Amino acid sequence: MKKTFLALTTIALISSTGPVSAASTTLTLTDNVNIRSAASTSAKVITTLKKGTKLTAVKKVNSWYEIRYQSKPAFITSAYVKATTVKTTTTTTYITNTDAVNVRQQATTSSKSLGKLAKNSVLTVTKKSGDWYQITYKKQVAFIHASLVDKKTVKVTSMSKPATTTPVKNVIKAVDRSKIYTVNAKEGLNARTAAATNAKIYKTLPHQTVLDVTGAVDSWYQVKLDGKEAYVASTYVKASTKASPPTTPTTPGVSVTPVDASKTYRVNAPTGLNVRTLPSTSSKVFTQVGHGSTVNVTGETTGKDSGWYQIKIGTGLYYVAKSYITTGSVTTTPPVTPPPPVTTVPGSTLMERAISIGQQYLGTPYVWGSSSPVNGGFDCSGFVNYTLNAAGYAVGRTNVNGYWNDDRYLGAKLSKLRQPKRGDIIFFENTYAAGPTHIGIMLNNDQFIHANEPALGISRVSERYWTQKLLGFKSL
Repeated sequence: MKKTFLALTTIALISSTGPVSAASTTLTLTDNVNIRSAASTSAKVITTLKKGTKLTAVKKVNSWYEIRYQSKPAFITSAYVKATTVKTTTTTTYITNTDAVNVRQQATTSSKSLGKLAKNSVLTVTKKSGDWYQITYKKQVAFIHASLVDKKTVKVTSMSKPATTTPVKNVIKAVDRSKIYTVNAKEGLNARTAAATNAKIYKTLPHQTVLDVTGAVDSWYQVKLDGKEAYVASTYVKASTKASPPTTPTTPGVSVTPVDASKTYRVNAPTGLNVRTLPSTSSKVFTQVGHGSTVNVTGETTGKDSGWYQIKIGTGLYYVAKSYITTGSVTTTPPVTPPPPVTTVPGSTLMERAISIGQQYLGTPYVWGSSSPVNGGFDCSGFVNYTLNAAGYAVGRTNVNGYWNDDRYLGAKLSKLRQPKRGDIIFFENTYAAGPTHIGIMLNNDQFIHANEPALGISRVSERYWTQKLLGFKSL
């Protein structure tokens, strides 16, 4: 007999087993967010959840969602979530579990066979009678023995339009504009996109940076940065009486006199020169500048702090020992290796130039896909591409994966177990996707400069996050 196969049809359920529906609200975090023990910003923080985390809301309490964390009630602000209502429908599918299944005219094995079904055929079941399923077959009533059928439960979800959520807007109060507001945080102060500790960090401001404060909200100051509004915690800001306008940028407590701005100031330190946050050898090292690098000198210290030049990097003020700065020419050590092709520069000189060029853009915004400051900033691979080409090393534009896996670009891969040195190109993996995803340039054996949200800055390989993501190095 010729086999007949049942076409896939719309599933009909047994009348006594109708679909079961349930609706819930799924929350997707739009930033790193604190979850708290109560629906209040003053409540205890239980933990911080990463951007992109999905949660299920139990209910909404004013501008807060109640969730479950480790089986206990917890609360999360609605300002930084995308809420989606998910409806789940449970259906039952009936499928043949063997080949050549007889479809019979009556619910008995002695009944006439109307045809045969292949394995995994989907059945249109209308009801069950004892050990038999009643189905619709070729527009007529037929029967299949229950032992030849598997019943499978399927959950189908559908989503409603995401709820619109916006950060809570607070009333901005006026501040005393006659005062000078400066950052009072030795480790730097985070400027955020909203007046909340879980808001996105726009950039980190160095200690003693002078702020343009435009208002106050709760325990935050509203400030102008790069023409945009941002917020800093007022606890870490010092307000002082405004003095007469200085002729040069100042750091509180440090006396500075003007210098001849028409001259070019270069580093004369063969092993590199430390850039410090204050004019003292005991102050924190912010970064290093290479021998022969040009620095933007804004003044010379006097009095008890004499012997230092104040320099500007990005929007911050820093200090270098005056004895290692010259306005004349700087002699560089000629390379030991034979002269390379015209399109390249010897490695050590090349990377010093690249680092010097890169440091001029500290604080520049992160811009995805950009490899030029004319676009307003860089992404990580674009920053490395720009600095190397500007330093004299011709290299094509690709992504981090290309720079790591294609030896034609930046040379052979070097193990992450090696001791890094200044000028090494450092690679990281699995930062936002699988595989090689981030790149930077080493400033010493720990610090590296890189384009990372929200802006070009300096980080340490010894930080736990970067240590865990370290992939390896390349060296030109």
